[in-house]
Amino acid sequence: MNDDNIDYGEMIYVHDGAEEGITAFTERGIESLQEFLADVRSWRGGIRQFLIDQDCEPDVIERIMADEPKT
Repeated sequence: MNDDNIDYGEMIYVHDGAEEGITAFTERGIESLQEFLADVRSWRGGIRQFLIDQDCEPDVIERIMADEPKT
């Protein structure tokens, strides 16, 4: 959870019968992510710069950017 963009309870742990379970988002959590991504796209450098600032691995950044719609 990140206090800047995901409110308490919007990202939840779901026990799916497996030992690890999964992390999921509520409907409002998905809306929050969409709002956050729309905001980040408006920042100087956009999503790529955000990922760099978050110290993401270069190969992860390239995989994410490959799926990013071109404007």
